[in-house]
Amino acid sequence: MGAWGFQAFENDDAMDWLQDLEDGGAEVVRHGLNQVTDGYIEAPDGSVAVAAAEITAAAQGSPHGDLPENVVTWVRVHGAELTDGDAQLALTAVERVGGEESELAELWDEADEPEWTESLDDLAERLRTALR
Repeated sequence: MGAWGFQAFENDDAMDWLQDLEDGGAEVVRHGLNQVTDGYIEAPDGSVAVAAAEITAAAQGSPHGDLPENVVTWVRVHGAELTDGDAQLALTAVERVGGEESELAELWDEADEPEWTESLDDLAERLRTALR
């Protein structure tokens, strides 16, 4: 797992995906979220979904305090394209990535890093707040 931290953008898969994001709008975020809607979730798809969920939360007015500058810029330009439906999809994605059918959850569990789970809980709560 090419990760140097537990936050959404502290891994190679999310950082690679940001290159795709720069070339597109909300459909890139939706695609990242839709990759984890069913079946077993491979770690790269889980990492992308968490990054997409962070972007969705930011677009809905509940950003993480430490977003990469290119994400802040993307949200400023394209954030209005993401809807409440996207926020619900993001919440579902976060719950699935943190669940039992997720390679990423297994890897972080093996690494004994409770901060990863706490970061997902925080993201889920920010998405719930945005949906209220």
